[in-house]
Amino acid sequence: MTISKLYSVKDGGDLSPLDCENINLTLAEMSISDIPQEQITNVTDYLVVALNNNSVDHSLVSKLETLLETLQSTVE
Repeated sequence: MTISKLYSVKDGGDLSPLDCENINLTLAEMSISDIPQEQITNVTDYLVVALNNNSVDHSLVSKLETLLETLQSTVE
C-alpha cells in the first residue's frame, strides 16, 4: 500500500524518507495507466521535487524521469 500513502497526502501531509524510498521503487515499476486520473498532478509534483532534490536512488532515476515526462505530456 505504499503508493496509497502518496495518494493520501495529496491535500497535505508528510512522507518520511523511508516512505519516499518505497514510493520511488513502486513508481519506477508503474506506467501512466496505473495512476488514477485524479492523482496525475500529485504524482507529477512529487516526482519533480524528488528528482530536483536528487533524493532518488540512482538506479531509479531513468525510469522515474520517463514516467515524469509521460505524465507531463498528458497535462500539456
